[in-house]
Amino acid sequence: MDGGQDVIPGVTNGEPLARLAPHGTHLSVPHGDHLLGNARGDWLFPLADHIARTLTGAAV
Repeated sequence: MDGGQDVIPGVTNGEPLARLAPHGTHLSVPHGDHLLGNARGDWLFPLADHIARTLTGAAV
């Protein structure tokens, strides 16, 4: 997961890392900052659903 408004120098982009992982996925939050706290409502619930689907194999 990456925030598009992250201005911390040297932060590794999560998208290339996700592509390297066998089952990796990437979530981009275009207006999110470094810790994504400014966009919590946009990513928290979708990420929780994604984790639940990944761990259980069930639709959430």
